[in-house]
Amino acid sequence: MITVLHGDEEFSRSEALVAIRREAMGEPGVGDLNVHVLEGPVDVPALQALADPPPFLGDRRVIILYDWLSQLKGGGEGVAVRDALAAYLPRVPETSHVVFVESTLVPENHPLMPVLSRLVQEGRAELRAFTLPPPRERRDFLLRWTRDRARGLGIELEPQALTFLVDILGPNLRLLYQELVKLRTYAGEGGVITRADVEHLVPYTREARVFDLIVAMGQRNARTALQLLQGTLAGGQHPLQVLALLARQYRIYIGLKELDAQGVPPEEMAGRLGIPPWTVRRDLRVARRLSWMYLERTMEQLHLLDEHIKQGRIDPVLGIQLLVLHLCLRS
Repeated sequence: MITVLHGDEEFSRSEALVAIRREAMGEPGVGDLNVHVLEGPVDVPALQALADPPPFLGDRRVIILYDWLSQLKGGGEGVAVRDALAAYLPRVPETSHVVFVESTLVPENHPLMPVLSRLVQEGRAELRAFTLPPPRERRDFLLRWTRDRARGLGIELEPQALTFLVDILGPNLRLLYQELVKLRTYAGEGGVITRADVEHLVPYTREARVFDLIVAMGQRNARTALQLLQGTLAGGQHPLQVLALLARQYRIYIGLKELDAQGVPPEEMAGRLGIPPWTVRRDLRVARRLSWMYLERTMEQLHLLDEHIKQGRIDPVLGIQLLVLHLCLRS
């Protein structure tokens, strides 16, 4: 049997691999003796040496090959290795399960695709792609996926908790699942998770709180801004930490505004600025509303307050409260 697990959605791809390994290791007394991993350069003789002999005290051996197919796209010396692998795959014995794990999608024009497609038609191979839906469909998919995984763990997320968790963590399914497990431990079987629970337990919410704070400041809503600031400080954040997060967010706005003026599409901005892709359009909407003068003066004020706090010239909490009020009046 040949299986190709390919695509950049790492968490689901890894789950599929774990299931294959578990099946091979499930036989009593065998453990992982029939599971082998080959990394590095493609080595067809090494694969053959593992796959051809019968498995040890079991029915099937699993051989995992990491990123072998991605190494065999080009020409040159790799052609002979590719041809050797193409010739061997149809001869893999039924007692061996060869699993290609590829961190990117294997293209349709890959040189080995004709061999793999033929084996799929014969029922001797399967190709399983793991990718997220396109951006327009991604948020709905993440909401459904997170809700279903939560229910699978025995907990229920209130609507506001669900949307908040997805919005702050984005399309990282592994991270989403890890936080769901943490919330399950907190709430117990049958527990109901609120947005307040997420804010309390998920560390990444501090950036989300700062974003909400900046939005309130941009709307000149001093009351909401101060409430959000107070909640952030009450959550254990030091004023200098909040100040650093504010400075980082405003630098992102400046970067987005510059790239937007250059005509760079939003899809490319994340890579250039080193920020999560799912935050680009959200932050770009805010950046477009802020003037260059406001952004420049804001960065000056943040830098000045940072100096004054570190020099002991102003109480940290009072200083950041005054700054938030000042920016509300100036925005």
